[in-house]
Amino acid sequence: MGVRKTLLLMSILALAACNTAQGVKKDVTIGAEKAGEALHKGGEAVGEALNKTGEVVGGAIKKGGEAVQKVVD
Repeated sequence: MGVRKTLLLMSILALAACNTAQGVKKDVTIGAEKAGEALHKGGEAVGEALNKTGEVVGGAIKKGGEAVQKVVD
């Protein structure tokens, strides 16, 4: 292979590597954004579940307190 052909081939490979690296960075960024969104949604779901659980427990304690109060009266 001639020097010119070798330099041309190396230039093409270098450009391809740059495009690949940029593509990988873009893919990682997109993946990280999607993972962050999924974690956020999961956190919201857990928060809602904890709120509902707290309401149920609070209601049960209130009813228990009312029952004790009736017995005391």
